[in-house]
Amino acid sequence: MSPMCSRLRPLADTIPLACLALSVVTLGHALQIANGFYDSTALRWLTVAFALCAAGVLSSTRRPQGSFGADLTLRLIIIAAIGWQVIALLTAPPGMYLDPRENLDLFKAGVIVEAAIIAAGAAGLKKLDRLWFPALLVVHLLLGRWILTASPTPHIDVVVVHRAAIDALLQGHNPYAITFQDIYGADSGFYNPAAVAGGRVMFGYPYPPLSLLLAVPGQLLAGDYRYSELAAVILSAGLIGNLRPTMTARLAAALFLTQPRGMFVLEQGWTEPIAVLMVALALFTMIRFPRLAGWTGGLAVVTKQYLMLAGPLLLRFGASLSGGGTLAFGRRGALAGTLVTLPFALWHVPSFIDSVVLLQTREPFRIDSLSYLSWAAREGWGTGSIVWAIAAACIALVVSAWRTPNTPAGFAASLALSSFAMFAFGSKAFCNYYFFVVGTLCGSIAARSATPVLTPPSWYDDDWRR
Repeated sequence: MSPMCSRLRPLADTIPLACLALSVVTLGHALQIANGFYDSTALRWLTVAFALCAAGVLSSTRRPQGSFGADLTLRLIIIAAIGWQVIALLTAPPGMYLDPRENLDLFKAGVIVEAAIIAAGAAGLKKLDRLWFPALLVVHLLLGRWILTASPTPHIDVVVVHRAAIDALLQGHNPYAITFQDIYGADSGFYNPAAVAGGRVMFGYPYPPLSLLLAVPGQLLAGDYRYSELAAVILSAGLIGNLRPTMTARLAAALFLTQPRGMFVLEQGWTEPIAVLMVALALFTMIRFPRLAGWTGGLAVVTKQYLMLAGPLLLRFGASLSGGGTLAFGRRGALAGTLVTLPFALWHVPSFIDSVVLLQTREPFRIDSLSYLSWAAREGWGTGSIVWAIAAACIALVVSAWRTPNTPAGFAASLALSSFAMFAFGSKAFCNYYFFVVGTLCGSIAARSATPVLTPPSWYDDDWRR
């Protein structure tokens, strides 16, 4: 290899990560336009984000060769992306159902403090090296508390069903055999007509048990299960920022925290923060404690229905480990997932299957979803079906698993692309689903961040040595 190629090769290794970072910020912009609902401009930005995600994932064919120049370039890209997201946070309300009496300027002040903390950390000031990232997590925790206080009763069925399911569970009743109030009224189009009767929605908690179990502490300790979701966001960022002992990993976590519709996801009470947390935990153990990764990976798989996509990728990773390989890794994962899921499934099998499995095939097509099927329906090409989402996810999963290295970063990148494909070609795709993609992409960036091998100029911080 020529000296010129040797110098360019580390910079070329930055391209996949730069594409992933740009995918995060463009996807965030798409969600910001209409809160993750359908909009033609938002769909164009979603297409750009999807293309960047595919380019970043499919070009990640080997482990990066670190260099000072490549590392600095990537950091500058992430910092610029964070700056864009901070501006978005300051120019649009963070939620949809905010109490008009709340002081929005207080929220904006908190965002500015976050930006200042990130800037100070990125500057590489030695005195702040160990302080800025924990400080960022604390400030974001306070911002999350503000949004939950400012919007205590959002008008969304996710909050209604969560509260009903938690109440049922705490009273010893099966959360999958309940019904809950239809807050939208007749002919809303949000439910299959056969699933509504007498102002009640006739299915139970629609997510796997682990999501419910992890939501309970927030309800018990703070009176609102959404505090569990807030804790999940903070823990996810903490794990992402510590996947590798590098500045890039911490900046990837900051990129996740400043996602413009992140507070909106918290307000709406969606379960995706818990899904991101479980994937981040799986990534953390894959890197730091590989022998525990089978257990955490198994828990991640049973957190949300679409996380079944992670199963083959986890088994691929297990094949690279000693001590039993894929078989032992798979047994641990299956046992962990079974222990938290089977008791609820056996409580009343028909109710569990109906609410967790069959419901996904019965839900009506949502013309307001941010997906290509919604666009096709508006163009008169038909409404499509769940088959499109499954097919797109499987194709993306096979191709990405073939192209990416069998590493934690490769796992996260493949999961991000396959889930992105599933949602983009799905009949029900909204802000919460794409929030999961954002978190997984940030995890992949952090997991792949490399240790530079070249000596930096004297003005550069010492973080490169770690």
